[in-house]
Amino acid sequence: MFGILTAVLKGRSYKWYKVRKKHIEKQPCCQACGSCEKPEVHHILPFHLYPELELDPDNLITLCDKYCHFVFGHLMNWKSYNVDIIEDAKKYREKKMTRPEVIKFN
Repeated sequence: MFGILTAVLKGRSYKWYKVRKKHIEKQPCCQACGSCEKPEVHHILPFHLYPELELDPDNLITLCDKYCHFVFGHLMNWKSYNVDIIEDAKKYREKKMTRPEVIKFN
């Protein structure tokens, strides 16, 4: 109940809590860095600009709350959004997974 009330108070649909929970179950980790800590469900196209897409599963992507939500989802500006978030997250994750080992110098 608390989650539904919080969502409604933030201007979201009362269905948002269930949609978010279902999305996290399907995609529990950040699609950019792979972290499963503090997942944030990000709207690819912002729901305040596209209210009809608020509950659309195809408009959602999981990003970590620590870093990737701000950097990739909002391009380091909370007033902005990234229309290429799916491709950018995928590229970053691939680079992160295939990066060379760090060489330590004495």
